[in-house]
Amino acid sequence: MARKRISQKPRETILVVTATEAEALYFSQMRKDCRYSNMTVVWQETFNDLHQLIGITARMRTAGSYTSAWLVFGLADLGITSADVKKQMEYAQRRKVKLGWNNPSLPLWYLLHMQVPRSFVADPAIIEGALKNQFPTFTSDPSFLLSDGMDFHLRLYSAKSKAAVNASSYNQVSEPALGLGATNMIALLNDITDICGLADLSHNQKQLGMSRKNG
Repeated sequence: MARKRISQKPRETILVVTATEAEALYFSQMRKDCRYSNMTVVWQETFNDLHQLIGITARMRTAGSYTSAWLVFGLADLGITSADVKKQMEYAQRRKVKLGWNNPSLPLWYLLHMQVPRSFVADPAIIEGALKNQFPTFTSDPSFLLSDGMDFHLRLYSAKSKAAVNASSYNQVSEPALGLGATNMIALLNDITDICGLADLSHNQKQLGMSRKNG
């Protein structure tokens, strides 16, 4: 009697390429905290501009046969405007690369876990100052995520739903003035959830609780 062949759908995978080290560290924390083994995070250290970054990400996507590929960047970090991003959207779509931006930079996403700015904030220093009110040692420098902020993603995670609501509200404020929402992080996080599944933070939350108790 012939054996019945069991066919399994190949596991989906997601690639997150970042323009800065801090972004890579944050998404690496997410990967570890949520146990997303089919998520790959790469910091692309050398590039000339957004167009080239998209091309590099596209080649990584093809080489690794990833189901989905995202390029994460802050507009201030690249010295570009919303108009510059919009100009590259057709190229990104053609290369099958999704764009995950923050304007001005990633700390905006951190701040949205706690509050919504009443008007668009272009200066990263203002956002960093607001975050220092909640996290006194905070700095946008990667060193924070390698020291006091080693569990930063985990500390923010409980406010993830609030951040999504705040991001939507803030985009409504910023888009009329900029022609583009200030952040596209929710689309990225939704894609991560679709591909990687729900997060398993049970072990990490116990560790965080113990560290707070001991502190």
